[in-house]
Amino acid sequence: MDLLPSAEQQQIIDTIKDFLVNEASVDRLREFSAIGNPDFELWPQLGELGFLGLGLPEDKGGVGLSAGEEMLVFQQFGYHLLSPAIFGIVLGARIAASAGEVELRDELLSGTMRVGLANSRGLAGGPRDYHLFEADEADVILLIEESNAALYPRDAFEQIARVNATDAVLVLERATLSNAARPRAEVPVKVDNVHARALMLMGAYAVGIGEGARDLAIEYAKVREQFGKPIGFFQAIKHMCADMAIRSEAALCQASFASLVIDEGSPDTNFHAVASKIVACETAIKNAADCVQVHGAFGFTAEANVHHYLKRAHVADLIWGSLREQRERILTFPTPA
Repeated sequence: MDLLPSAEQQQIIDTIKDFLVNEASVDRLREFSAIGNPDFELWPQLGELGFLGLGLPEDKGGVGLSAGEEMLVFQQFGYHLLSPAIFGIVLGARIAASAGEVELRDELLSGTMRVGLANSRGLAGGPRDYHLFEADEADVILLIEESNAALYPRDAFEQIARVNATDAVLVLERATLSNAARPRAEVPVKVDNVHARALMLMGAYAVGIGEGARDLAIEYAKVREQFGKPIGFFQAIKHMCADMAIRSEAALCQASFASLVIDEGSPDTNFHAVASKIVACETAIKNAADCVQVHGAFGFTAEANVHHYLKRAHVADLIWGSLREQRERILTFPTPA
């Protein structure tokens, strides 16, 4: 099986990469004490370019490409640390399309609607307690669980309270889903396995985070000098960067394979989607931590971009189940064919 991008897929990668380099440099996150970011301003442009509906069938208003192309795009979203709200837009449009909510789907695909993410607080709260990401000005909020996926209006959540996030760029709130809440659109897993797709795309996003941290470390190792030589000359730094590269390659291979399995509708879909998130999030966290080490004392300062990768890696890990939760879950699956 060839996991390398085709010529057509490489064109898609080059297009989204050029757009994000020009419009979403990681330097945009360096404004001290800033909470919230202007990434939502990019949604209409991404919608016009077709990236918000890339994996949706054409008869449902999308571009009609595969999960493989969608995975490659989310890899670039992670590399440039795009707001996790992008998951709300893309997956929300998929839910609306599957539920037959054409008007809602089109509004989401145009990028004119704000969508937040609801993530279970797990042991930290009750069964209807959630963390809300980027939802303070959201029109709807995406809630994905193993059995179904839905879009809820913001007023379906009660007792909303702003809390400080480790990743201070993101707006984070705690809330409780009302017992009387009714979704605007909902789709069960038997109709569309949005949960598995979300895990695979989060894996791709985490791959991008890990690659971004890897490249940041390598570039710094080329220019920072110690004892009259670039620090990349020393074996300890070389080995660290090599480990980062190997981890990134393994994570990308797993994400690529998971996307192919999802397209095939294989019974192993859930297994490989979970595996993708596990491998990629572990890679993102380890690469970001190693990147801090390569930067030395400078890596611990707000002037460096390193901390954004480390913090966002932990956010990616927590959304839709942490590493510990996913490892426990994958043990419940039968051995893949």
